[in-house]
Parts: sequence; structure tokens; C-alpha cells
Amino acid sequence: MRTRLRWAVTAGISGLLLTSGHRLAAQDQRTALLNAERATAELSRDSGFADAIVGSIHRDGILLWPGAPAVAGASDLRRFLAGLQIDSLQLTWQPLGVELARDSSLGVTWGVAVASAGRNTPAPEIGSYIAAWRRDGARWSVAAVVFAGLRRLPKPALNGEIPTSRKAIEARGSGGPFVAADLAFARLAADSGAAVAFERWAAPEAVTFGDRGLLSRGPKAIGRAVDFPAVWRWHPVAAGGAASGDLGWTVGEATIAAKDAEPNHSKYLTIWTRQSDGAIRFLTDGGNGRPPSP
Repeated sequence: MRTRLRWAVTAGISGLLLTSGHRLAAQDQRTALLNAERATAELSRDSGFADAIVGSIHRDGILLWPGAPAVAGASDLRRFLAGLQIDSLQLTWQPLGVELARDSSLGVTWGVAVASAGRNTPAPEIGSYIAAWRRDGARWSVAAVVFAGLRRLPKPALNGEIPTSRKAIEARGSGGPFVAADLAFARLAADSGAAVAFERWAAPEAVTFGDRGLLSRGPKAIGRAVDFPAVWRWHPVAAGGAASGDLGWTVGEATIAAKDAEPNHSKYLTIWTRQSDGAIRFLTDGGNGRPPSP
């Protein structure tokens, strides 16, 4: 009995130590992620957005810039930035939320973005951003990032080098469950309308950004924010997920066709979380305009 009791106490202490160690490791990675984001935002403010994004994005990372196609990969990113007149642009951001996967391989941040063009210019413009980050060893890098609500950002010079449209992807790999969720979300929006779909697929703690960075919190508020007559169509073109399966992201292309109006072509970044009951729901979602497909 004493031997078994001593074993039980020892096992209990070991379990507590392992749990505490996991929590400390997760907290360390959360701090490291926020430090990486803070350093990127400060570099953008001090040395320009181009230097900041090139230095922080993953080699396969995706930039969703207003008015441009989804820019994926280091070579396309450099070509895109070379044609973007952003020398005088000051673009920075501040996180309002952060989420980390259980295995700390993926993290997401979202918050307020501010763009200005220096002195003697109109007041700074306030919008929002969402970023998905991946960890490789000790380094955090941007897997995908979107800026929204910043209409005065410089317009891209499109010369045909970057694809204006991408094919839908299949539900495979670590991002597969989140792609499947995105496709089901899109089907419900097409069949029953955006308000129903957004309310159904939003996590209880979900947030989305409206104009000037205003927040909608919770499924009902998010559903009301998109409750207007229109036909919504979208499909995911890229995705990623944590090996632990509890956090992921999708990037996609959308078309919103309101009655008696020209279709609005856009692209989006959606962050997904797996609930305690196993259901996948979106945690936040944002997008901006893109050129129409040829």
C-alpha cells in the first residue's frame, strides 16, 4: 500500500511538473510570437513596410494587399513590392488578440492597423489586420497576413507576373480539416445566405472587423454585419494548420454580388479553431479587394 501510495504521489507530482512545464513553454512561445510581431511592426514604422515584411514572412508566406491578387512566395513578393509605391508609407499595427496552438507550431494575431504617409498629409487611416504565424524551431515567421479597411494604401501596379486568380485546393494535409470547414461554410452561404452561414460557423468567441477597425463580437453580431441582399461565393486557395489540429487558417478568393450592382471581387484570410466538442469554427475573418479574374 505504501509503495503504491508513494508511486501515486510521485506520478502526481511528475504530472504536475509536466503540465507546468508545458504551460511555461507555451507562455514562452506566446511571448516569442508577440515579440516577433512587435519587432516587425516597429521595423515597418522605422524602415518601411517592404523591409519589414520581407524580413518576417515565410518563404511560402502569403500577403493579401488591398487591390492586389494574393501574393504567395518570396519571389512573387519581391516583384510585387518592387512595383508598389510605398516609400513614404508608414504602416504599423497593434494586436488586440493572440491565439496559440496546443503544440505552439502555429499562432495567430489580429488587431488594429494604422497607415499614414508622413507630415502634411491627411489624418492616419485606421483599419485592421489578421496574421497567421508559423514556428520553425525558435523562429516565428508570417504564413499569411491581410490588411483590411485601409483604402488609401498605394494601389499595386499589375503587370501579369503575379497570377490574378488561383485554383481551389483540396482538403489535404494539416490544413485539410480547415479547408473542409471553409468549403462547407461557403456552401451554406450560397444556399442560405451569408448571415445564416456566418452566424452558424462563427465560434462563440469570434470577432470580425468592420469599417475603421470596429469590432463585431459573437455569432449573432457577426451574422448581422453581413445581413444584406447579395450572393456570396468563395473557395480556399491555400491553407495551413497546426500538427495538434486545434488551430488553422485558409486563404481564399470570393465574389459578392449584390442586386443591381457590379460584383465585388475579394480575397480573405480566415482563422479556424477546433472547439472542445471537436467542431471547427472560425475565430476571425477578414479580407480586401482583388482584381477580377480574366
